[in-house]
Amino acid sequence: MTPTPVIKHRRSLAASGIAALTLGAAALVPAPAMAAPAGCEGDTSGASWVFLEAQNMRNAKGWLTVKIYNNADDFLGSGGSMDVIRVPAKPGNQRICMKLPENGTYAFFVYHDEDMDKKLNFNFLKMRPTEGGGFSNNPDMGSIRRPSWKETAIRISRPGLATRVTVKYP
Repeated sequence: MTPTPVIKHRRSLAASGIAALTLGAAALVPAPAMAAPAGCEGDTSGASWVFLEAQNMRNAKGWLTVKIYNNADDFLGSGGSMDVIRVPAKPGNQRICMKLPENGTYAFFVYHDEDMDKKLNFNFLKMRPTEGGGFSNNPDMGSIRRPSWKETAIRISRPGLATRVTVKYP
């Protein structure tokens, strides 16, 4: 009795897999750099990139804004971000791709700029923001305070990794 084509196909895949493992072990050549996907946002040439999912966006008003920081000294300082990404907001969970200059340690500040004024609006009488926001690693903000670099920094060890930031509204 002749085996079905599916079984022959599985056998050929297994054999080619063994050959590929043997060749890979002998060659040990670094993989070529992967280009950032089309539509990936950012000012850099993009030797690396990351997917960021902003969770809990409440509506499609304004922009989803992401500020990218690459060192502790400039973190949350005026003009300290290495790049700012703005894309039209979408309700629910919104995923974007962001170019990075290289693999490394970064922190992301995400906010829903509903009125498109390029800043996170704040009610100083109530001591809280009036628009939604969040940080990489989703640190517990408790009372109103700025999180530290250490709480928000994440290591991007290779292109194409993903992270989630929960956008919290007042």
